[in-house]
Order: sequence, then C-alpha cells, then structure tokens
Amino acid sequence: MLDQREVEELKALIREEFSDYYELAGGKNYRYHHLVRTHRYVKKMMRREELEGLKIDEEVLEVSALFHDLGRKEDIEEGFLNPMEGENSEHAERGAEMVSDYIDDFLEDDKVERVEKVISNHHREAETVEGEILQDCDALSNFGVNNLWRMIHYSADRERTVDESIEYFWDEALNAYRKKLKDFNLDVSKRIARKRIVRHQEAVIQMDQELHAEDI
Repeated sequence: MLDQREVEELKALIREEFSDYYELAGGKNYRYHHLVRTHRYVKKMMRREELEGLKIDEEVLEVSALFHDLGRKEDIEEGFLNPMEGENSEHAERGAEMVSDYIDDFLEDDKVERVEKVISNHHREAETVEGEILQDCDALSNFGVNNLWRMIHYSADRERTVDESIEYFWDEALNAYRKKLKDFNLDVSKRIARKRIVRHQEAVIQMDQELHAEDI
C-alpha cells in the first residue's frame, strides 16, 4: 500500500497535467478530480467483504487508478478537452506508454509494467483483478446523484433548458445506465450501481417537482 506522502506526491503530478483547462461535461480541471475520486473508490472497494480472498496488489491498483486517464492530457487543445471525441482505447494506450515517466520512483519495475497493462486495458477486457476493480470504479463515477454535476455542465454548454435535460434523462440516459450494468466485472459493483441509479432517479424527480412547484 502507498503511504500518504506518496499518494500526495502522485496526486501533485496528476494535478500538474490537468490544471488550467476546461472539460466538456465536467468543468474546470475535471479530469484531475475524476482520477482522485477513482483512487478513493478503489481504496474503499479493496476493503469490501465481498473481495476478501482476492490477491490484489494494492500499490498497482492505487497507482493505476490515479493515472488511468493520463493519456487524456494529449487531448487538451487550447485549454479545452472534449472527452467524447476520439477512441477510448487511444488515450488508454497513450497513458500506458507515458506512465513510467511519472511512477518509476515509486514502484519496482515489475509493478510499473503491471500498471502499464492495467491502464492500457481499462477500456478493453481486463486481464487482472486490479484491472477489473479499476474498470468498475471508473464506471461507478458516472453513476448516481454525483453525476448531476456532469449533466448540468453538459446541458449548459449545449444550451439545453432544464426541462430538456430532465426529458433527456428519462428518454435516453436512464436506459443507457441500465444497459451499462452488464459491463461491470464484480457483483458488488453492480449492486452499488443499481442503488445509485435509484438515487439518481429520485433526485431528478425531486428536481422536477420543485421546478414545477409540486411540493408547495
């Protein structure tokens, strides 16, 4: 396991790469915050009772979580990043090629190689348990009430009204979330995602009720 000093040093390296830019469906410096959140998720997931007995290299998983989207830094153009452009596999492969320059001082060579593999595969079929956990935690960040942040930013950039955004949620987004459940590797991740979908629905219902004065 990484100690707190190492974690903070690694976060500082990521912050350098994802500062002073604006991301569609995320806002200012969004990618840095996503990477830190994914790291927080994997640390919690490793402690889940359902994962007891799995042989997890915690250092490999933590570092992979912090750097899995490193390749996205090449997609920032003139202070702007559109994460919906390009192939996910492209930024994964770029990140795997770059990451050793950032983590060589923190991990042994064999672990660096394992991190490279996890990052390169994080949008393809995972080959290790660390890869499976990372994929699930990466996906979970797009589930639940917290994802209203991205919905609001995207709607503002695309000049959608609140009503249009709510309609989009019910007509398209909700079905997309439900379909993505099958992509999770672990049963515990699916259960968490299902609960987040329910809370997301409840939040959108409450938002709609307040906007139309149904609670007055």
